[in-house]
Amino acid sequence: MKHLNEFNAVDALIGIVPFLLGTTYSRGGSPDELDSQQKEIDFVLVPNEPGSPKLAVEHTVVEAYRGQRTYSLKSYEIVQKIDLKCLGKLPKDRFFGLVLFPELVDQLRRKELDRFIAVIVPWIVATAQSTNIDDYAETGYGEHRIFLECSGSDSEHNGHVGRMPGGPKDHKNKASLSLLCSLQHGTGKFTKYRRKGYQTILALEDVSGAIYPSALVALRKDPATRHLVEASDYVVEFASNDDRMIVGNVWKAGETIYDPPPYNLRFHKIDGKWRPFGDAGT
Repeated sequence: MKHLNEFNAVDALIGIVPFLLGTTYSRGGSPDELDSQQKEIDFVLVPNEPGSPKLAVEHTVVEAYRGQRTYSLKSYEIVQKIDLKCLGKLPKDRFFGLVLFPELVDQLRRKELDRFIAVIVPWIVATAQSTNIDDYAETGYGEHRIFLECSGSDSEHNGHVGRMPGGPKDHKNKASLSLLCSLQHGTGKFTKYRRKGYQTILALEDVSGAIYPSALVALRKDPATRHLVEASDYVVEFASNDDRMIVGNVWKAGETIYDPPPYNLRFHKIDGKWRPFGDAGT
């Protein structure tokens, strides 16, 4: 069953494709929801005018590192449990943020999580008393660093500790690896559609904020990964928020990779329609 972000991504593509191919398109089905023995693409787009190619579309999410979404959800849950244990024990005139890094969060399962909470709550309560706004304190749990920051004063949040994100070690290399995994996931499904004359579009939903077209350039230069880049006639990257596509950037069209994309290949939604940045209508 399709998720909301997948529908929003393909609808954004439908808004952008006319600027690339000169004709409008509509959804023509979702092959991956059929009873197939093979892994299938997410969507087929069909032209509204004869003579234009059908489009095979694969949507994939690019994280800053593998497991980013899982880390985000799990770290929120952990800090919520910690906050409940700290209620009534923290200064009432300010609020705090706790940074737990992905490597630690990944290890906190069941009994280990209970042990961690039993250790970290007393430290937070004691440390918060002398940590003023814009100050921070650091402790450790095993080999992992943990930070507590006094984030400010707000009547709704004072007396609470909330979650602040942390990135993994070597995050730049992990971001490039995440893009590679997304290409491997998506482009392998295009082969039979290219044989049938379809053009192929990879829609990259970037939730990382850490992936750039230069990573695509590097992957095409590498003989071992060049085929993954060349499998897509078009690569369109979307910055998203809460499953909504905010900005669309054409990274690849035909043989050309745009690093960076020119303004006429950067799109945003204005009055319900996708338009290039700098378009007279914007």
